[in-house]
Amino acid sequence: MHEFDAADARPKAIHRCRVHLKRARALARIGRACAPGLSTVFTDSARTTMGVLARARDLTAQADAARAMARPSGKRVSAALLSVAAHIEREQRALPPLHAETVRTALTDLLALAQVWPEASARQIKRGAKHIVARARGARKKGAASDEPARRHRWRKREKDRYYAALLLGRAFPAKRRRKQGEELGEALGRERDALLLLERIGGEPGIAGGDSAAARAIAAVAKRQKRLRERADAIGARLHANGA
Repeated sequence: MHEFDAADARPKAIHRCRVHLKRARALARIGRACAPGLSTVFTDSARTTMGVLARARDLTAQADAARAMARPSGKRVSAALLSVAAHIEREQRALPPLHAETVRTALTDLLALAQVWPEASARQIKRGAKHIVARARGARKKGAASDEPARRHRWRKREKDRYYAALLLGRAFPAKRRRKQGEELGEALGRERDALLLLERIGGEPGIAGGDSAAARAIAAVAKRQKRLRERADAIGARLHANGA
């Protein structure tokens, strides 16, 4: 709630608010063992609230990614990517204002749910955390072997849950925590996600890059970057989950 009240619709502050919601969802999934119904309601409600906050943040992330990829590129590729970034930034500025009271009400409801959560035993916490680890392993098996953006995105979400669970539970986490690798994996998968969204956007709207030829150059550059990010994520994921972690 504090992060949202301080956000004033600024993308970076809204991003921090969404991070706190992701942490809360990870805790709710850990608490699933002692309150399965409450866990489902909480995670579904948090997901809806995060969706309300996501639009402006997603556009900002895509524009930032396009500008970052433009810097090491040649003049023509750089111009195309900067054109894409400028277009997305204009779109972001044109978004209707965030309905703050709706979000504040949703956050208040989530806080109320958290306050009535029954106290979990150590055994229940361990079982809930093991469930999160199993979900991350399963998502990696499907995501690392696939070039489908939806599976990669699902893997990213499950790894975020695992990372936050390891971070929040500390020594109570029932597997090797490997928090540094978890953080690096989440970052690599997130950057890959931004690149995939850029590829989809430029392919569907070549005009935002300056026309078909400019779009083709931009797509080639973004695809090359996405491939490197994918390979990095796959390698980190293999290390993270080695030896049953």
